[in-house]
Amino acid sequence: MNKTRPPDQPSITESARKRPRPLDLPGENGAIAALLRQAAGAQRLAEERLLADLGVTPPQLAAMTQIGANPGILAADLARRARLTPQTVSLIVANLRRAGLAREEAGPAPALSRARPLALTPQGESVLRMGRERVEAAGARLIDGMKPKRERALRRWLAGVANGLPLPGAFDPEDL
Repeated sequence: MNKTRPPDQPSITESARKRPRPLDLPGENGAIAALLRQAAGAQRLAEERLLADLGVTPPQLAAMTQIGANPGILAADLARRARLTPQTVSLIVANLRRAGLAREEAGPAPALSRARPLALTPQGESVLRMGRERVEAAGARLIDGMKPKRERALRRWLAGVANGLPLPGAFDPEDL
């Protein structure tokens, strides 16, 4: 038996295609950890797009920030500060060196140690300056219009989460 549908009714597959798909993202009542991951992912994507024409990634810019603020820093110290594995930092530094943005300097006793102090090249300093301006402007947009007390509370909470505090959202009289 051949069933036909009236011409004014779309098929199931046609109506499914026309219906907007849910984004599968939690709203403000979603799990806090999921919201935090999604917010971090959205900010990371925004930063990647802002830095793309400079030829660096957000992790590379973060490493360049540390190197620029601490000329002569060792890769091992950079890994500890950034909470990354030495292998990851080694890869980041190798890519920065290959791009001409960072260089290794001769240490005081190169024969005694394989570790070499890191520094930015003039090109690296320029890319760092432009990249930081862009990322800082994007960060400022996140809190644009937020009341100072709420901003302080948000910063305190995020710092508590990042530092592994057991109760990052505990009551603070300043929030009143």
